[in-house]
Amino acid sequence: MSHKDDLIQYIIERLGISTEAYTSNEITSIITSYGIREGKITNTINPTRNKNIPFHTFYSKKLPIGKVPSDYGRVISEENNKYTIINNKIVIIMQVFGLINRIKYYKDGILIISWNDKIVNDKENYIIREIGKSCYHFKNNKLILKKIIKPTSPIKKIRKELKLRNKFITMDLETININGKLYPYLLCWYDGINTKSYYNNINTMDSIVIKNNKIKNMINDMINDLCIKKYHGYKIYLHNLSKFDGIFLVKYLAIIGIVDPIIHKGKIISINFNSNSNKITFMDSYLMLPSSLRKLSESFKINNPKGIFPVLFNNINYIGEVPHIKYFNNLSLNDYNTIY
Repeated sequence: MSHKDDLIQYIIERLGISTEAYTSNEITSIITSYGIREGKITNTINPTRNKNIPFHTFYSKKLPIGKVPSDYGRVISEENNKYTIINNKIVIIMQVFGLINRIKYYKDGILIISWNDKIVNDKENYIIREIGKSCYHFKNNKLILKKIIKPTSPIKKIRKELKLRNKFITMDLETININGKLYPYLLCWYDGINTKSYYNNINTMDSIVIKNNKIKNMINDMINDLCIKKYHGYKIYLHNLSKFDGIFLVKYLAIIGIVDPIIHKGKIISINFNSNSNKITFMDSYLMLPSSLRKLSESFKINNPKGIFPVLFNNINYIGEVPHIKYFNNLSLNDYNTIY
């Protein structure tokens, strides 16, 4: 290969011109300007990378962040808003279309990656970079948002069931506050026909061991009544299971039988429970009906809506007049006077 061919090949690699483009578009002449200087020759074609140029890492590639060609390195040519930029061994070809920069990133004459930069706000230096399946938002050269496009399957139409499912039970759990700790003392369930309640008379003077045994016995009685063939496969709904009731249930259910909870972001979504080969699943009705039971009663026009209870009174054995309004949660004075 001649010196001329070597020079042409070098130019091809540095400017990112493909070999096919060179062979199909013959170069008729090369004009070289030179001057005679004293001293050691320095490399001006491949200057050291500007360490002040901000960049972000994309698959181990350090991609510059900028709005104008000079932000990317040394501009060596420009024609019709198409810029050729050199930064160390990297050659960048940038085409400017108004507020959008289309950029091609070459290394050793090979196209490595390409992307589009959209200038959103010039004063705030706000740039949106679309590269591959990712979208990066930069403000003042700092990443503030990253989006990734992921493929999704189309939503399929759900078949309408011909029969109404009635294999579910509603349940509620009440607690009492003793010295800053909550203890379940009442548990009730309803299957649409039958209802049952379990009461646990926790005394403030009871030791922690006695309290826990009473709670365990109460939940165990409930399990014995529900883990039967009749209720196999039933779903049991508690309102606010994921944040409150589930915490008490899991602790004692794990002692009684086999527990398999599903937890998402710290919330209990459901609790699969198996005892004597009979399986039931505890679920949170609040996740399907995100409203208070009182408001839901009004929305569905229930004949016997949820009653008013002094949840802050903390005396399960109290007998007497209606407690002061301060022991009720979010109760208006008119409603209080009505029940009083």
